[in-house]
Amino acid sequence: MRPQPLSASSPVQFLKGVGPKKATSLLKLGIRTVADLLFHFPVRYSAPVALKHIDKIEADRIEAVRCSVKSSRISFLKGGRKRIFEVLFTDGTGILRATWFSFPAKSYKNRFEPDSRWIVRGKVTFNRYRGSKEMVHPETVSADEYDKEGSGELEGILAYYSLTEGIAQKSLRVVIESAMEHVSELKDCVPDAINEKYQIPSLQHSLRAVHQPVPEADYDALNLMATREQKKLIFTEFFLLQAGLALKRRSVRQEVPGTAFDVDDELRRKIAHVFPFSFTRAQERVTGEIVDDITTDKPMNRLLQGDVGSGKTAVALAAALMAVRNKKQAAIMAPTEILAMQHYKKITELLADSKVNVKLLTSGAKGKKETLQAITDGDSHITVGTHALIQDKVIFAGLGLVVIDEQHRFGVRQRAELIGMGENTHTLIMTATPIPRTLAMTLYGDLDISVLDELPPGRTPVVTKIYSPSNRESALSLIKKEVAKGRQAFIIYPLVEESDKLELKAAVTMYESLKDGPFSDLTLGLTHGRMKGSEKDEVMERFTKGEIDVLVSTTVVEVGIDQPNATVIMIEHAGRFGLSQLHQLRGRIGRSSHQSYCLLMSEEKQAAQSLARLKILTKSEDGFRIAEEDLAIRGSGDFFGAKQSGLPEFRIGDILRDHKIMSAARASAFELVEKDPDLKAPEHKNLRTAIEENWQERFALGEIG
Repeated sequence: MRPQPLSASSPVQFLKGVGPKKATSLLKLGIRTVADLLFHFPVRYSAPVALKHIDKIEADRIEAVRCSVKSSRISFLKGGRKRIFEVLFTDGTGILRATWFSFPAKSYKNRFEPDSRWIVRGKVTFNRYRGSKEMVHPETVSADEYDKEGSGELEGILAYYSLTEGIAQKSLRVVIESAMEHVSELKDCVPDAINEKYQIPSLQHSLRAVHQPVPEADYDALNLMATREQKKLIFTEFFLLQAGLALKRRSVRQEVPGTAFDVDDELRRKIAHVFPFSFTRAQERVTGEIVDDITTDKPMNRLLQGDVGSGKTAVALAAALMAVRNKKQAAIMAPTEILAMQHYKKITELLADSKVNVKLLTSGAKGKKETLQAITDGDSHITVGTHALIQDKVIFAGLGLVVIDEQHRFGVRQRAELIGMGENTHTLIMTATPIPRTLAMTLYGDLDISVLDELPPGRTPVVTKIYSPSNRESALSLIKKEVAKGRQAFIIYPLVEESDKLELKAAVTMYESLKDGPFSDLTLGLTHGRMKGSEKDEVMERFTKGEIDVLVSTTVVEVGIDQPNATVIMIEHAGRFGLSQLHQLRGRIGRSSHQSYCLLMSEEKQAAQSLARLKILTKSEDGFRIAEEDLAIRGSGDFFGAKQSGLPEFRIGDILRDHKIMSAARASAFELVEKDPDLKAPEHKNLRTAIEENWQERFALGEIG
C-alpha cells in the first residue's frame, strides 16, 4: 500500500513515474529512497544548443534539430541476437539516422509513427560507409509538446547521470524532477554559522541548481564541478565524513584511558644499542613522537608512513621494546606469512643477545600450541603473526602495543579485533604505500600521522629502464651478467597461470619456459599465492640463503622480502600495474651498496599514455611523488586497487580535485567537535542525525565510538 504522505525518506518505488520494476533498476545505482535520488548527482552537462537544419549540423558536436519521421524499423546485428531500433528523420534539408540499442519495441514503434514531428538532440557522428549523419540514443521530445510549453528543454543545459540497465537519461530526469518536490524536507548537516563563514548557499538551492541548471548557468564551471552550489554539496559531503572522524578520534582518546609507559633517556639509549646502525634523523623524530604518545594516559593511535626501505620495522621494534620494558606484550600483525616471517627473523636476529622472547604465530608455523600457551602465560613478549593473531584461541596476558603492518590489506574489523585483545592498547599502524596528504586526511582523519621521509645512508639509487619486446634479450642478458657476479634476481608476472581472456605471460608457464630456455644454466625458484605456506616458505628460505639465482613470482613478493643480494627485478606487463605497486615491487632491490636495476617490460601495443606513466618511475624514486601521480592518473577509488582500503565512495566530491575544500571541511568539523563533543547543541542536531544515519552505511568506516 502506498504510504501517505510521500516524504524524502520514502522508498523510491512510490514516487510518481517509478514503480517496483524501475525501483529494482535504481537499486543497482544505490538509490533506495527519494532522498537518494536527490543525491544522485549529474556526472556531466551538455552545452545549450540552438535548433538547426539537418544540413547544418556538424559531426562530433551536440546538436538539436526539428524534424519529422520518414521511416522506422527494428533490425538485428550480425548473429541475430542483438536488435536495434532505427529511425530516419528528415526536415527537407537532409536525412538524420537515429539508433537505439536498448528500447521497448512496441512503445517505440508506436511512438515514432511516420510524419510525426520531433525535436531531436544528441552527439552527431558521420558514417562514411553509409554517407549519413547519425545519432545514437538521442534525446527526443514531441515538437507539439515543445511548442505548446514554449520552453526550450532540449536547447538548454542538460544534466547527464550514470545509468544502469532499464534506466534512460530522460526517464531518470523525470523522476528526479518529481523528487525535487521533497528537497525542502532535507536538513542541512552543516550548521548555519559555517555556511555563513564560507558564504555557502543553502542545501535546497544547491540541489536545484545542480539537477536543473538555469539556461544562463556557467556551463564550463558545471562540468568542472566548480559552481558555488556544487562546492556547497562537496563541502557538505566532506564535512560529514570529517565530523565522524573527529568524533571517532575523540571517543578513543576520551572514553578509553591509556596505559602510560615509563620511557626515559636511559631506556632509549639501551634500545638504540640493539641496532647495528644509527637511526636516521627521520627515525629519531618519529620515535620521539611515539614516546610522546605512549607516555601519556591516552592510547596512542598513530599511522606511520614510510617509503620502501625507510626503516619502519626498526621504529616499530623500538616501540615494542618500550612496551616490554613496561611489562606489557607487543603484537605485530602482517598480511602475509612471508612478511610475518621476514619480521620475525629480523627481530630475533637483533634480539639474539637479549632476554626478550619473540614468537611467530601463523597458520603454517610449527609449535602453534606452545606459542599460544606462551602468549597466554605472558612468556611471549613480542608476538609476530598474520590473521592467526585474531583467532579465538589467542589470549594475551597483557597486550600493551599493537603494530599493524601494511594496514590497507586488513579490514576495519580485523584491525579492531586485534586492538581489542588488550586493554587501553597503544596502536601503531604502518604502511609502505606512500599516501598523498589529502588521501591520508580522508582515510585516517582519526589518527595522528608520522612520516619517515629519509632513507638510510649507503644505498645506491636503482636504475629503472623500460624495455620493449624487441629488447627482451638485452634484459635477460643483464640478469645473466648480475647472476655471474654472484647476485640474484626477481622476475614478476601479473598472473599465476595463463588466462584465455587475457593474453598475459603467467608465472607458472614462464618459469618452465625460462628454466628450459635462456636460464637453463641457472637455478630458478617459483612462488605464487596458490602455493601452500610451507612451500612458499621453503622457496623463500632457499632464495634468502642464495641457493636460488632467479626467483619467478607473482606480486606475493610485493612486501616483506629483504634480500640485499638481489640486484635485478624484471616486471612483465608493467603497464598492467599501478605506479605505487611498481614502486613497491622495485623496493625489493636496491637494499645494499651494489648497483641495482628495475626492468619494466612494456607490451607490443603499449599506449602512449601507459608509457608516459612508466617513464615517471624512470625519473623518480620518491614514493610520495609517485603516489601523487598515481592518484592523479587512476583516481582515488582505485588507488589501492580492489577497493580494499576502506576508502569511502563520494557522491560528488573528489579528494584530489577538491583538496582545498577537504582541508576547510576538516578544520571546521574538528573545531566543532572540540567545542561540542557530544553534538548536544540545538544547531548541531541535524549533524548528529546525519552521522547516525550515514556513517557506517555510506562510509563503511566502522563505529564512531
